[in-house]
Amino acid sequence: MSRPGARILLAAAALAGALALPASVCAHALLQSSDPAAGSSLASSPSSITLTFGEQPDPRLSSVNVLASDGKDETAGGGLQAVAGHPNSLRVALPSLPDGVYTVSWRTLSTVDGHVAAGSFAFGVGVAPPSPGESSPAATQQSPSASPGAALARWLLYVGLVLMFGFGFVGRITDAGVPRRLLGMVVFGWLLSAIGTAGVLGIQWSDTGADVRSVLGSSLGLATAERLGSLVLTGLVTAAVIGVVARGAPVGRRLLALAAAGAAIGMLADVLTGHAAAGTLIPLQVVAQWLHVMAVGVWIGGLLGLLLAVRGQPDELKARWVRRFSTWAGISLGVVVVTGVIRAVDELGSIDALFSTDFGRLLIAKSGLLLVLALLGAVNRFINVPRADRVLAGLRRVGTTEVTVATIVLLLTGILVNVAPPASAGGPATPAPPPPLTVTSSDFGTSVRMRLSFSPGAAGSNQVTAVVTDYDTGAPAQATGVALRFSLASKSGVGSSTLQLQPSGPGTFNGTSTNLSIDGIWQAVAQISGPSGAVEVPFVLATQIPAQVVDISQAAGVPTIYTVHLAAGQTVQLYLDPGRAGPNDLHATYFDAAGTELPVQSATMAVAPSGLSSAVLNPRKLEAGHFVANTTFNAGPVSVDVVGPGPAGGQLHAHLEMKLEP
Repeated sequence: MSRPGARILLAAAALAGALALPASVCAHALLQSSDPAAGSSLASSPSSITLTFGEQPDPRLSSVNVLASDGKDETAGGGLQAVAGHPNSLRVALPSLPDGVYTVSWRTLSTVDGHVAAGSFAFGVGVAPPSPGESSPAATQQSPSASPGAALARWLLYVGLVLMFGFGFVGRITDAGVPRRLLGMVVFGWLLSAIGTAGVLGIQWSDTGADVRSVLGSSLGLATAERLGSLVLTGLVTAAVIGVVARGAPVGRRLLALAAAGAAIGMLADVLTGHAAAGTLIPLQVVAQWLHVMAVGVWIGGLLGLLLAVRGQPDELKARWVRRFSTWAGISLGVVVVTGVIRAVDELGSIDALFSTDFGRLLIAKSGLLLVLALLGAVNRFINVPRADRVLAGLRRVGTTEVTVATIVLLLTGILVNVAPPASAGGPATPAPPPPLTVTSSDFGTSVRMRLSFSPGAAGSNQVTAVVTDYDTGAPAQATGVALRFSLASKSGVGSSTLQLQPSGPGTFNGTSTNLSIDGIWQAVAQISGPSGAVEVPFVLATQIPAQVVDISQAAGVPTIYTVHLAAGQTVQLYLDPGRAGPNDLHATYFDAAGTELPVQSATMAVAPSGLSSAVLNPRKLEAGHFVANTTFNAGPVSVDVVGPGPAGGQLHAHLEMKLEP
């Protein structure tokens, strides 16, 4: 096979491989956080949904839908708005949602780079949403614009701009007349950039799914105007070049300099709609990226222009051009390295991301090829340039190989533009930490009320805040001290402990506590000291645990059965009989992963009914693993915790919200 044929096959294989590199490519207005959080379970309906993204989304071409389990869109008619003072956040109002699992489906268009991204996550109202792998999907996000077509369009755009800039630069260093063949390549470069621009804009417009009027009035419409403006500017220079060729007039170096300037403006327009315009220290990153691309233009585009300019027999004039270009190529290589490091630090965020993400692996591949280019350049610099006045064959062979490798580098660059940098990509929306554990109670004589909060509310260290108010007026009580005494109701053999809180304001006391040291159901008594003596306020609280999957089975004429999924495939089934306001039997039965009753020997229950104080229930055992307790409830929601010792050790703690009919 001939050498040119081998190079073509190499480039084609690399092109195919590069297009297949990332298995999942993402755009950049990706979800960073949400309120409610993915996987969260809420006691009551939220009034709105707020989503925060890694880049500023365009509300005019973005959407957020909240879908019930039957597919009904609960946001129908609700307007999507940017959050004042937080341009990266979108908010949509919600009606009152009944209990159930809801899927938030979002789609954004980034005002920075024009990419479309989409994703979804679930949350529950009154119930916990299924965990990943259950009936509801995990939080996901993706970009339809990250495609081989998008990468190819960027590649054509970059090759065109690099050719125009490089040929214009070579025109400035050829001091004895510009070779006319460079003019044809300038025209060719403009045509490639025009095709690439059309491809980039066409894909972005198509991905929005919006009509022309909506797109024109959006950030994508403004970006389109910027790109087309720079394309028209370089087109005017190209038209002048065509006129020179048609008239057979002498080629002016100023004309090629204008071509290079127009290409530089086109490069800037692309930089302003890319990664650099969305990171930290945006002015620095934009300048670094612009210098990076122009340096590649001098190095690679200029090299191809030089190879065309020095065709024919070697002589001193061509050798002088080669030496001048070699000096500038060395400077450009230094600029590429320095600006590349600046951009990589900003986009990666961590060393681990270099090896664990598609973006990082593509960056490694690109850097490896740039190292190959640098080595080839060194061969030319130290071997072929010194003898350019005698022989040019070596320079041409090595230079042609450089250009071939550089086309692959530009393709990888086109792919990288369509991959979200790790520093801004975020990940699937992760569950937010639970709100503080808060309980409210009063003394027996109804003289004071006390709100007691534990943050984060799980077993271990907690920040404790107590707010004491007058029972009748709600004004801060004249309390001088608060002391807490804790005892674990769900496990025997654990002694009680105390905590003295410190005053921090009228009726407010704070402290740091490790008293809730074991997961389970606790009883606490607050002794409140005041001018007229001391009163005691009792509390019942259960340490907070991660959200659990709860299956609800309803059928006419029988109680509603709640199945709470525990670790290792174990479950606990709970139901209220009859499930209406008034006296009820609360049943709890433990099962192993095979569906066989677990031989749990004891259980403790805590309930927080609507309108009534929390209480600890001491159920009786009907059989191993099956317990029942008698209690009275009002209609409405009731919070239930059941804790029992596992047969293999540890605690089997289930938490859920149940509902009683009137």
